[in-house]
Amino acid sequence: MSSQALLANSMAAEAQDTRRTAQVALNLFHQATRDFNARWTDWSQWDDAYAFVQDGNQDFVRSNLVAELFDIARIDLAVFADADGTPVFSTGYDHARKAWAPLPRGVAERLRVGDLLFGPDAPPSAVRGGIVLLPDGPMLLCSQPSVGSAGRGPVAGTVTFGRFLTDAEIQRLAVPAGLSLAVRRLDDPDLPADFREARAALADGAALSDPAPLPDLAALPDLSALSDLSALSDRAPLSDPAPLSDRDTTVVRPLSEDRIAGYTVLHDIDGRPALLVRVDNDRAILRMGNDTLRYLVLVTVLVGLVFGGVTLLLLEKLVLSRLARLSREVTAIGGDPSARVAMPGNDELSRLTGSINGMLSALEANARRQSQQKAALEQAKAAAERAHERSDRLLLNILPRSIAEQLKEHERLIAEHFEGVTILFADIAGFTPLAARLNPTELVGLLNRMFSSFDQLAEQHGLEKIKTIGDAYMVVGGLPVERADHARAIARMALAMTDTVRRFAADDGEPFRLRIGINTGPVIAGVIGKKKFSYDLWGDAVNVASRMESSGEPGRIQVSEASYALLRGDFVFEERGLVTIKGKGAMKTYWLVGEKTPQ
Repeated sequence: MSSQALLANSMAAEAQDTRRTAQVALNLFHQATRDFNARWTDWSQWDDAYAFVQDGNQDFVRSNLVAELFDIARIDLAVFADADGTPVFSTGYDHARKAWAPLPRGVAERLRVGDLLFGPDAPPSAVRGGIVLLPDGPMLLCSQPSVGSAGRGPVAGTVTFGRFLTDAEIQRLAVPAGLSLAVRRLDDPDLPADFREARAALADGAALSDPAPLPDLAALPDLSALSDLSALSDRAPLSDPAPLSDRDTTVVRPLSEDRIAGYTVLHDIDGRPALLVRVDNDRAILRMGNDTLRYLVLVTVLVGLVFGGVTLLLLEKLVLSRLARLSREVTAIGGDPSARVAMPGNDELSRLTGSINGMLSALEANARRQSQQKAALEQAKAAAERAHERSDRLLLNILPRSIAEQLKEHERLIAEHFEGVTILFADIAGFTPLAARLNPTELVGLLNRMFSSFDQLAEQHGLEKIKTIGDAYMVVGGLPVERADHARAIARMALAMTDTVRRFAADDGEPFRLRIGINTGPVIAGVIGKKKFSYDLWGDAVNVASRMESSGEPGRIQVSEASYALLRGDFVFEERGLVTIKGKGAMKTYWLVGEKTPQ
């Protein structure tokens, strides 16, 4: 009877623990909704976005709605609509291809006033968000009125962002909480057998028909989703998720001897059942109950063994001779030279014991010396390896990896011809008078911070930094490893450098501006000299790139005709016309404005 009661209590505790874990999973999704809404609140209260939904100025798209935003924020949909609900800008994003994509299926049909987008009479504080079921999968969506920085409106339009709840996103939520989650649509015709059983059980318990309480978003503006937003002003405040009660909305089912699962329903933005969530738990509580039963049996057996062992031990000490004792101790020593044999007395066995102990002392001293020598050798080896790693890191900071490997293998002249590379020169406008006003420490610190950010951009775009001279920065694409898109990579690097340098301000508070020149052509690249060597480029293409920078204007990117021919299909340019270039005469050049937005 006691064993049955113990197992019954263990199973009840296991089921209750699984239900609590399922509630934790629901809270994770509710918190994800809060976090997603909070992430985009500043867009709805941003004056630039407020102006954009009214005038549709594409400069806002080129400057802000870039692929990097969609990748970093992990969003799959963005819609900006005016006050009448007409989309000013709408796009999807394919993270696998890192390219723009059409709006997800099922969204376009709902782009109408009073549904996905706000109407002109929507209150400024009306914000909704939550889960929406689309043909391509469930999406976490947030829609907020664009009201400007004052936050009081009038409402100029709507800002909407969406993120698919992919398996990767679900795992991103589950892993920090230590949960094993599986999520399926309730209307999925191919549900696994355990999900179908859970769905039927939840339907019998009315969990799939009763309206579900929505998460408390009082700390954020009211959420908006893909359904009838015209009635937002009359919606009652949202409430906290209901606690576990007698009419439980979680179904618990064992999966195996080692796993148990809790199934619960996640509702969409309209409070309708949408997703079936399974939380997979280890059956540690039940195993603990079974182990407790086994321990009761084992304790009984062990008590008998202990008493029996004590009896045998006393009998052994009274019966065995001193020779048997010596034999056991010598055998027990094994390979441990620190052990000693104890044999009191003044006979032959005692003297033999002394000889054995003397031999063990000599072996222990020898083992200690070997251990010290081994530790010294390991320290020396570790120091040599650290020195080698430091030298390798230093060499890789000076030279490209492939060039460094060639120099380590043999000392010889390294010079390679590259038929097509793109070179970028950048110079900080107005830096010379600033350098005269700053002390050397401040000047070097400023250059270090600025050029370190450029180094990160070069690594991000797969480009090779060549050198810096004073406040000039040189980078090249297409070597030492050839690549077909070297011109596009350099163009994106130039645009990113222009954006990055604006974060740095001179002593008068004005942001810095760069003069950037770009040219494409053949070069010779290599390492010359035997001391203080560096990887450098030679050729007319390098000189033209330098002239593109020196003849340019602050804050602008001047591009030669050779580079323009490779970039005009993917980037926006302004023709500058003929410019007199020192040593080259009149050359036709262009201003690089930005990257074209995919249609």
